[in-house]
Amino acid sequence: MDDTWNTDKQQQIVPKNVKILRAVIAISVSFFGFLLLFSQLLPLASSFIQGKVDEMRATNLARPVPDSYKELLFGSFAYYNPGLSYFQNLSKQVGELSQGQQVYYDPVTKQSKQIVIDKNYKKDMMLSVPIIGINKVNISANVESFDEKVYNLALKSGLAHFEGTPLPGDGGNSFIYGHSAVPSFFNRHKDLPETIFSRLEKVDIGAEISVFKDGKELKYIVRKKKIVESSDFSVLKTQGDKETITLMTCWPIGVPSKRLIVLGERYE
Repeated sequence: MDDTWNTDKQQQIVPKNVKILRAVIAISVSFFGFLLLFSQLLPLASSFIQGKVDEMRATNLARPVPDSYKELLFGSFAYYNPGLSYFQNLSKQVGELSQGQQVYYDPVTKQSKQIVIDKNYKKDMMLSVPIIGINKVNISANVESFDEKVYNLALKSGLAHFEGTPLPGDGGNSFIYGHSAVPSFFNRHKDLPETIFSRLEKVDIGAEISVFKDGKELKYIVRKKKIVESSDFSVLKTQGDKETITLMTCWPIGVPSKRLIVLGERYE
């Protein structure tokens, strides 16, 4: 018998092909629909997260914000010095704290040595943190940090070493600080030495820090990163028998409400 006109068999074959085609179309539409939805949701999610981050940072602003801060926040050169009163208090503490640990372990010679505090050293040094784009920024040595005019002048060219703490390479805990700027200013002046420590909040544990002094490169590895209150002077303390470097700037970046501390341990 000729089955050419047997519609029952045709109905069994055609629906199967159609189902496959429909499945392919459905999967394709779903896939492109997902891509379209994702392309719209990603910017919204990013904006929402950034907004929450900004809200969290805003809660750390000093309240009420002094008028002088407001003027700088919205000015063309919006950055703050790390805090005159903060440095004056640190200066009072540095002598007492430096009298604690007197000996450190030198990772290069693998011997114990006496910590040296050389207040007569006046040569400039340089600091690099390659992973965040800080490359050989000038460090002024033994800056009288209780004097606002003195440290502000030093910070014009980069960073400052806190007088009374050991110099890098002399053991103990060398304390180095710098300006940071609010994002609206820093984004337009990313390589300005005066506000280069705005990059410091991007550094991670394990990052390498280099200090160039007297023709030598001293290498440190970041061991700690923390936010401390402006009344926390423990940042000057020597870390056992280790030779360390402490980098400090204001936090939130550009606002002297708290302090961002990055501690590096020398290994070479």
